[in-house]
Amino acid sequence: MAIVQLPSPALFAAGIEKRWDEVDPFTQAFVAPNAFVSGVPWRYQLDDTVQITVNETGPRVRRRDCSDTDFDCNFWLGDAILVAADPSPDSDVLLAPIRLKFSTGVRAVGAWVGVCPRDPFDAPFFDQPLFAAMWIALASDPNSWQMVVNADGRTGHVCACATPLSAPFVGARATGGDRIVEVRFDASLLGNRRYDKLALSELTVER
Repeated sequence: MAIVQLPSPALFAAGIEKRWDEVDPFTQAFVAPNAFVSGVPWRYQLDDTVQITVNETGPRVRRRDCSDTDFDCNFWLGDAILVAADPSPDSDVLLAPIRLKFSTGVRAVGAWVGVCPRDPFDAPFFDQPLFAAMWIALASDPNSWQMVVNADGRTGHVCACATPLSAPFVGARATGGDRIVEVRFDASLLGNRRYDKLALSELTVER
């Protein structure tokens, strides 16, 4: 079994976009901004067969809005995002701030990763190199982290809709009939400089 990196959402076949402000696409039950969404089994419905649990363990995760008045990072304005405090400046699967588990394995997963500073007026923090990581557990060996997928990008401010994003995108597809059952996301700055929180964009999934 192997994993193939997908460096862009455009490489997903019939990708499903999972919005974090909707519990599921059928009832469209709404998740309010700043609500905690972690630690609740199968909190989100991807479709009629796959549910997602956000951080069964690890830091508490909130649903936030990407904007210059809520969470300022270089995703698109108005995006519903997941946000968690980062416990360590290092990228470490055991300390990863955001962790997603799938009730039924999926073929491919990907998302944009962003960070914010402790001080929103810390101008030198923005437009700095940012290194994102996604660890993957496969259905064939769910207790092992098979591989880490890395991507480079930049830190930045909220972007106008449909403009190119400078944040790193991490994505991967399982091959050989295997499925992805869990992913974990983290990021690091040059010199392991500290940042305050990690953000995850809407998820792209290939069933």
